[in-house]
Amino acid sequence: FDLWKKRQMNKLGDLRKQHIGYVMQTGGLLPYLTVRDNMSLSRSVLGMAEDDSVESLARELGIARHLDKLPSTLSVGERQRVAIGRALAHQPSIVIADEPTASVDPFAAEKIMALFIELAEERDITVVVASHAWRHIKQLGLRRLAHHTQRSKDGRTTETVVNG
Repeated sequence: FDLWKKRQMNKLGDLRKQHIGYVMQTGGLLPYLTVRDNMSLSRSVLGMAEDDSVESLARELGIARHLDKLPSTLSVGERQRVAIGRALAHQPSIVIADEPTASVDPFAAEKIMALFIELAEERDITVVVASHAWRHIKQLGLRRLAHHTQRSKDGRTTETVVNG
């Protein structure tokens, strides 16, 4: 909080890139980078040594055979697994995921989410997921926080409540 108050945005950015991973709803992969390079991106930005961790993570995610391909050649589910791999590859403290399985069918979503949570737990990484897939959250035994926003007739937010 002190960094924010003191407007030390570069230091905040450094903390963010080191300790937080992100999974965007649509993957957010760079289309001109291979799967390997997309997954290695956060590690490269942090100056982490190259090792076999990306390849190992790709194997666990079932996408190792795609490491030298571009994202456009992958299915939506495969792209989401690459995005999850990128978020986990630099061993952050926390991963924030925005609807990470919204773009895939319910069966694939369930498998991908279970794999995501399993990999995060193995690495002792906290995951915060924004999701409408309450059934998946419940099946995985995850803690659920419900969010409700109340608006006035003119559309302004009058109250935001988080419970759970």
